[in-house]
Amino acid sequence: MNTEPLLEQLTAQLARLQSAAAAAPLRWIRAQNGQTVRLIAVDDIDYLRSDAKYTVVAWSGGEAVVRAALKDLVAQLDPNQFAQVHRSVVVNLRAVSHVRRHDNETAEIHLKGRKEVLPVSRNYLHLFRQT
Repeated sequence: MNTEPLLEQLTAQLARLQSAAAAAPLRWIRAQNGQTVRLIAVDDIDYLRSDAKYTVVAWSGGEAVVRAALKDLVAQLDPNQFAQVHRSVVVNLRAVSHVRRHDNETAEIHLKGRKEVLPVSRNYLHLFRQT
């Protein structure tokens, strides 16, 4: 009995599953605080902010620091829901209340139900221009 075709099929199927898993957007972020691990649903996140090689994750329940670089998390987020608006800030577009533009080609993002104001740099201002 020749098992090579079966092995090739299984290898191809495994490659497809791994590719699909890599392409699927991130659904949860794990944040550890001492002995406690919190699972934060990505849909609940308001914004992420870079803090050296860590990232601050802010959601309605609070804030947590995760041991991951912002650029690594951005690559796993759904680009239809999250936008990088500054080199150190990624925002959940569903959490945006309004954007106030400034004369110097920058802007600030105001979030629903939060006091924080997030910066928008010149490089990302095009995301908020009306067409």
